[in-house]
Amino acid sequence: MAEVSETRKEMTTKGKSENSKKMKTDTVPIAAMNEDLLHNILLRLPAKSFAFASCVNRSWSSVCNRILSRPKMISAFSRNPDQLRAGEEVLEKVLSEPIRPDFVIANITCGNMEETLTLIIERVGSRVPIIVSVVTGVLGKEACNDKAGEVKQHSPGDDELFIVPNFAILLTIGYLPGMKVDVIPVIQAKGESESDIGDKFVMDIRNYVSMVSGHAAAPACLILFGEDTHATEPVLHKLDYAMPAETVIVGDQIGEFLHKRGNESRNVQLPKDDCRVLAGLIFARDRHRPAQAERIQFDTAISRGMSSVNLRYKAANVNVSRPRCPSTLLTAKRRGEAEVLDGEQILDDIDNILENHIWENDPYLGVIKRRKYSIGLEEKPKIMSSLVFHQVNGSDDQDLLVDGAGIKTGDQFQVYLPDLKVAEASLNAVTSQLRNLKSKANKPEIVGGFAFVGNSRGDLFFGRPDADSSPFLENFPELRFGGIFCDNEIGRNLFVEEGEEKKEVSIRRFLHVYSSVYLIVSYTS
Repeated sequence: MAEVSETRKEMTTKGKSENSKKMKTDTVPIAAMNEDLLHNILLRLPAKSFAFASCVNRSWSSVCNRILSRPKMISAFSRNPDQLRAGEEVLEKVLSEPIRPDFVIANITCGNMEETLTLIIERVGSRVPIIVSVVTGVLGKEACNDKAGEVKQHSPGDDELFIVPNFAILLTIGYLPGMKVDVIPVIQAKGESESDIGDKFVMDIRNYVSMVSGHAAAPACLILFGEDTHATEPVLHKLDYAMPAETVIVGDQIGEFLHKRGNESRNVQLPKDDCRVLAGLIFARDRHRPAQAERIQFDTAISRGMSSVNLRYKAANVNVSRPRCPSTLLTAKRRGEAEVLDGEQILDDIDNILENHIWENDPYLGVIKRRKYSIGLEEKPKIMSSLVFHQVNGSDDQDLLVDGAGIKTGDQFQVYLPDLKVAEASLNAVTSQLRNLKSKANKPEIVGGFAFVGNSRGDLFFGRPDADSSPFLENFPELRFGGIFCDNEIGRNLFVEEGEEKKEVSIRRFLHVYSSVYLIVSYTS
């Protein structure tokens, strides 16, 4: 019995030894794999598998870091009517390759924002800053076939009483090595003034950038999403005043949004009387990685879609109605004249100068708002002039009715009309601008693109599909860009106009209508 037992023991030991040798034999090729071969294998992994692979050992981690040495910005949209399945489709698409998300933007045309936010957190983790917004349409390349397209809300016809929503989702994920990204919101408490929340927003941005980039540094880029509140416009103008010229600012002024900061596990519920005003993705250069940070650049281009009518006025009597959804009643004087005109007379002026041609779209007032701005109590106020558009909604024998608030007695304004010829020419100019960008001497690589497009543009306005996508498609056909249709577009622009005293006046054009604002992210090796 002892001999049998000993024999069994020897056989067991021998078996273990052989298994051990076999395991070593099996694992040797993986451990000793040529780095070029390993690089090619890891390069083809989806984001989740890639993340696991980077934790195998130092060698693998080093290869993974080399793969992700360049920035990425990937967008994809789905028109699947099932919100959950559509969300899964775009997540699968943008996470189908190696990426470490620094930020996520999700835009849906209808549906539940909380559901989309929860799904994204489950897939990318709780430490990534996220903004989810409701928009009037999306554009880009479709997740299922990589073809360019656009989806907009269906407008009601003459015999329809309501808009039939078409669900679509656009997902954008970015990885920008050398940049730090987070969400900073603007929340207005009951009784809190617009000036105070504007000051706080600017100081929050400055403090974050100072912590990340160092003292007196400026953010590289701000991507903004706003709510339809009376506070949004004045806060945006204060931000435009406070941020240096080198900071790129783009966004959607009017919509709905949820946000999650990088240090929050989920969307924070607001107190009952608080309301969301804005949320901004803040891109700041990491002072600990200066070489990488300086290689990433943000650029913008703007395609305008309106032309001015040679009618200039000065607001006479101004009243704001419906403070929750403000509109303005006003009378005005022609420039250089004393007679006060009512709403009907102003519209008659437009008819006369257009020789009674039928208007295809409602006119806008381009109001020059000359206001004093300062940040906090210590800074001396300075004057900034901004051009802001207000759509004309009608008139009576007393007043002209326009959307929005913030117009004051004495403000000068000019009448603007949507103009397809201007839009086409401006779109061609943007296409040329992007072509020149890619042909710079330092040969930048375009790694991302996003468009904020006026809701009234699109295929019906241009008479052809994908017109607003054409600057990207013609210059960078492989770029996985994205874009949204907005009610009002945000983008910095400065122009010079002759004032009343024949002096040139610098006027900021920050808030747009009938325009497309393009954000281009590039990288220089």
